[in-house]
Amino acid sequence: MSKKDSNKKGKRNYSRTIDLVFLLILMIIMVMAFYIAFTFGILPQKWIMIAAAVFAVIFAILFILSLKKLPKWAVYTKRVFILLLCALLATGGYFLDKTRSTLRKVSSSSVSSESNVEKLMVIVPKDSNISSIKDLENATIGFQNSTDKDNAEYVKQQLSGKVTNYTAVDALDYTQLITDLLDLKTLQALAISETYYNMSAANIDAFKDNVKTIETYETTKKTKPTTRNIDITKDTFTVYLSGIDNMGSPDQQTRTDTNLILIVNPIAKHIDMVSLPRDGYIPNPALNNMNDKLTHTGNDGIENSVAAIENFFQIPIDYYARIGFNSLIQIIDAIGGIDVDVEIDFSEQDENRSFKEEDKIYLKKGKQHLNGKQALAYARHRKTIGYDNAGRERAQQRIIKAMINKMISPSAIGYLNKLLDIIPSYVITNVPSDKITDFVSNELNDLSPWTISSIKSDTGCYDDQVAASTSTLGISDCYLFSRDEVHALLNAFEGASNQLKMNEFHFDLQDLYKDTPQINQDPTLVWSDMAVRPH
Repeated sequence: MSKKDSNKKGKRNYSRTIDLVFLLILMIIMVMAFYIAFTFGILPQKWIMIAAAVFAVIFAILFILSLKKLPKWAVYTKRVFILLLCALLATGGYFLDKTRSTLRKVSSSSVSSESNVEKLMVIVPKDSNISSIKDLENATIGFQNSTDKDNAEYVKQQLSGKVTNYTAVDALDYTQLITDLLDLKTLQALAISETYYNMSAANIDAFKDNVKTIETYETTKKTKPTTRNIDITKDTFTVYLSGIDNMGSPDQQTRTDTNLILIVNPIAKHIDMVSLPRDGYIPNPALNNMNDKLTHTGNDGIENSVAAIENFFQIPIDYYARIGFNSLIQIIDAIGGIDVDVEIDFSEQDENRSFKEEDKIYLKKGKQHLNGKQALAYARHRKTIGYDNAGRERAQQRIIKAMINKMISPSAIGYLNKLLDIIPSYVITNVPSDKITDFVSNELNDLSPWTISSIKSDTGCYDDQVAASTSTLGISDCYLFSRDEVHALLNAFEGASNQLKMNEFHFDLQDLYKDTPQINQDPTLVWSDMAVRPH
């Protein structure tokens, strides 16, 4: 063999080696991407199998081509194609893994069949002399005993073997504990899970700059089953959406300004959205079921609000999600704004509650595209005479509906990454991550559109009543539900859960509620037809 032929052969071998390296990289990325897809489960299995088969064929063709002698332009084209495939698979795997991580963070306090590793931290003020666990002798340490109580108990167990004497202070939300730690100085340390640490960092100014971590623990968290064993891909389920108009993380135990029930029918692909008046007069489980305003039930935690709604309306609340009004700005801006039909002309304070002329937000009546600040102003406004709380509830329904429509539209892919970044900081829910995965996977199998309708809760009236939470202040302006509007909610849930065939449909003109679910018969309830001074 001549020297020239030997050089050519060497170049071909070198080029072939490069091609095989490219293919090896492609194979590694393919295996990782499809492993994430299979183990996550959010994509339909048939999609994954088809995609895997297609990529396997492409890989085989590329491998065969790498063994053949090709012109230079074909070799370079092949390598560019391999790089594009690597980028496509890596991007897909990245977003799938990020979505899985986001779901676990958001539903960290949720019910799930899988065990999640939870990072728990003990933090102190940055200027504190405390630098390790052993310095916590005789210290006062704060613990959250509501949505994160299991993690708080775990930290207490860990401390018991290392700190012989400390004072534990339990509180219902981290925002109050952080105030006690950094502002009031009544706490020397605080136990907090990583999930709520990140929420606090996103919602409380300079939080991360003013604290330091002196200890970190990891625990495997197993959660409890829900009261109803339902398959949300087939069974009708309910979601309670709770909105708070406070700065700080959404775990706060504070008044609920927005209260909506979503009745989700996955078979009919329909959602009934019911807005409940914040001043609705219902029994408060935390106060011996004395009648109180619905908004006040949130002062004892979202679970208390759930119990109050279940007891009054006599329907199960399967899941909840809580969001702070101020986080609407970040979420709506992340999805590129929303299209809403604004009901009236109005002006409203900005997100910092400033009524300075340069800060006020003005909106005109009509269909328009709203950014986060404008949407928040619309969700808050209720001062216009004749518009009031009922108008604000309608606005909040329109905003939620617009957000849902935007998030399930094809354009969602454009802002998915940003949305995944911010959602864990602004939303808490007990919807299990595996349930969400099953639901999305089922929807991807059937891409037919959803419909959303609103059920108005406005046929009752306001009246002067004594609310249990503020009984020492005398009477309050409370909303008394009408029996008809409660029947409407019960019938919507019953109809979605047990759809009748046409030959089974019947009604009695003498008694329209015959053979329908009965409303709560508790004699201590006060209905609109019992109002003393209705207005």
